[in-house]
Amino acid sequence: MGTVFHLIRYGRDPIGVTDRLFREYGPIVSLVRGPVRIFSPAGCAMVFATGAGVNRQILTEHDRYHMCALPGALYPSDEVLAEAAAADKRWRATPERLQPIRRTLTGLFHVNGAEHRRHRRLLMPAFHKTRIDAYRDEMVALTTKVLDEWRDDQVRDVLEDMTELTLRIATKTLFGEDAGEQGVRLARMFQEWLVTKFSPAMLLRFDAGPTVFRRWLDLTRDIDQCTLDIVRAKVARSKSQRDVAPDMLSSLIAARDEDGSALDEDELVGHAGVIFAAGHETSTNALAWTLLLLSQHPDIATDLVDELRGVLRGEAPTVEQLGSLPLLDAVVKESLRILPPVPIHPRLVAKDSELEGHSLPAGTELFLSIYHMHHDPDVFPRPQRFDPSRWSKIKPTVYEYNPFSAGPRMCIGASFATMEIKIVLAMLLQRFRIELLPGARVDRRVTITMAPKNGLPMRIRRADDAWGGGPRDLRGNLRELVDFS
Repeated sequence: MGTVFHLIRYGRDPIGVTDRLFREYGPIVSLVRGPVRIFSPAGCAMVFATGAGVNRQILTEHDRYHMCALPGALYPSDEVLAEAAAADKRWRATPERLQPIRRTLTGLFHVNGAEHRRHRRLLMPAFHKTRIDAYRDEMVALTTKVLDEWRDDQVRDVLEDMTELTLRIATKTLFGEDAGEQGVRLARMFQEWLVTKFSPAMLLRFDAGPTVFRRWLDLTRDIDQCTLDIVRAKVARSKSQRDVAPDMLSSLIAARDEDGSALDEDELVGHAGVIFAAGHETSTNALAWTLLLLSQHPDIATDLVDELRGVLRGEAPTVEQLGSLPLLDAVVKESLRILPPVPIHPRLVAKDSELEGHSLPAGTELFLSIYHMHHDPDVFPRPQRFDPSRWSKIKPTVYEYNPFSAGPRMCIGASFATMEIKIVLAMLLQRFRIELLPGARVDRRVTITMAPKNGLPMRIRRADDAWGGGPRDLRGNLRELVDFS
């Protein structure tokens, strides 16, 4: 089976496979040589790397190590569309079926060099601190609405609840109040799109019958049309408004570069999709993992609740108060370290390069393991332990601790996500205590992001001082990543 066997094995357990490779071969290792075509149609090898020095080189040499649109090797170039137009249509996807891929989940991921710098300049006003701070009230209102539905002694899927909450926050802040259920539907499709994209069955690329590829193309078409409808409606509305609306999409529409140029319709669709999908998916996983970790560390949870009550006295935090909650800050940092929502960052080597003595030809698909960097014992002693107190003793560099990446490609929404996570935790933990169900199994699912594989059912209790449970309650392969003893 060769390459295919290794790719399938990696797809089933990316962290487990790379862990074994790093232990056996060192911090830079090749899984396969030859055509891989995961993130590029011209992919010539698949290499994994970890370490602060590696991170510094890759994340700062922007013109040498490129990003790619999330459709990856499935992104259709002009040549691919021309070939599709001339091909036998019985099994092959037509240009009309492939065209929507060119806008879906592209955005900043799809541009490099000067073009990336231009796009980032146009997006920056939407992520200015004053604009992010202004979203606090929306986050509080939507969190209150979700928590008001919780009842004492209920069993709820916390992952599903956090998904619902973060996608509604993303819908409101990105698209504005008018997106409503259309935005919720879009988020659900994005989630299925990502899981389907990384299914091994996608190797069979026939647009016919019940194939997974056909389903993925259907999802791509529906996501593209839904996003396009929202963008066009917002553009039409902006023409009749004197002031720019407070949502992010309105800011993107109004943005102008130094030469007066603006984002065109295709670019707006691509950016809106990436901001929306990445904005709620990563925050969802960060919240779910943090709540799970707290449920298994009752002493830390008790101390955190004491801090929240002492400062906030049952109220939602203001933006200023978020800076007066050091344990909350440490808990969030430690959660993002031990279970990073985006554990692997892909890059494409744009020109022949050398990485710490290893030759990487142009076209190499390079995967940075943020998870393994965050578990380096030389930087983070006893790295498998959930220990928020470590943050009062260490100050890692941005290349040692980078849940939001670093350098020119640092996540533009990092401040938004951090504020959202802290607000939700502060409000939830003052009202409720959560318990993992006895004998619960928690396995990891890793694609671009890392999430609980089969949800996270937990029992909801009214807030009290009886945080219990503990390591004995948890089964599953999450124990390979976290020491619960």
